[in-house]
Formats: sequence, structure tokens, C-alpha cells
Amino acid sequence: MIAKPVPVPDKDSAPYWEGLAAGEIRVQRCAGCGTLRWPARAICNRCRSFDADWVATSGRGTIKSWIRTHQRFHPAFADELPYVTLLVALAEQADIQIIGAFADPAAEPRTGAPVRAVFRNGQDGGPILFWEPDAP
Repeated sequence: MIAKPVPVPDKDSAPYWEGLAAGEIRVQRCAGCGTLRWPARAICNRCRSFDADWVATSGRGTIKSWIRTHQRFHPAFADELPYVTLLVALAEQADIQIIGAFADPAAEPRTGAPVRAVFRNGQDGGPILFWEPDAP
């Protein structure tokens, strides 16, 4: 059995991965102007503040784009083909877009459709973000 690659959190991404493990999507929020930002960074691109905290989101959003992958890019994922990856704009702020797997790879995703986050454990026990259809 080939091990799947796993993320290696760093000081900037650790709060995001801790959030997934707790069953929530966390993003950075500027302490100066309140703007959410993703991915995490040291300075706010709106007000230039260096102060930020991390906040949980609703875990809801809309599909901006998606792709169904048929090609095996890593041998550990061969038995999961085909799989669907979604780019989701969060409900809190549409320019925050997060990638995750579609919970039902046999279903046909639709751009603009509402989705909500669900969390599953990976082979290593670490959290994996999935999206499933949500009521409008």
C-alpha cells in the first residue's frame, strides 16, 4: 500500500489545519479592517495592518468551478479515480475561495450551486475537506 501525501502545516497554515481537525473552516481576519483573507499572509492587502486573528466560517459557499480528474497523478489515489475537486467561494466573502473534494464523485456538480463543508479523516487520521450539496 502506497501512503498518500499529507500536508505539512507551517506557522501560517497551522490554524487552518487545526480548524479542519475541529470540524470547521478557519480563515485569517484582519484586526485592522475586518477583511477575511485566504491564504494566510503577514499583511492585509486592504489596510496594510500586520495584526490578524483566525475565525471560523459557516462552512457554506457556492461552487465557482470544478474538475473531474481521471488521470492518476499519484499512485496512492489510483483506487479513487475519477474524483471531483471543487473551488468554492465562501458565503462570508466571495473572494475567499477554498478547494476541496466533492463528497459524491458520481454526482454532477453545477457552478453556482450551494454547498457545505463536511470533514472526513484521511488515511493518516488527518482531516480532509469535502463539499456536499446544500439547500439554497
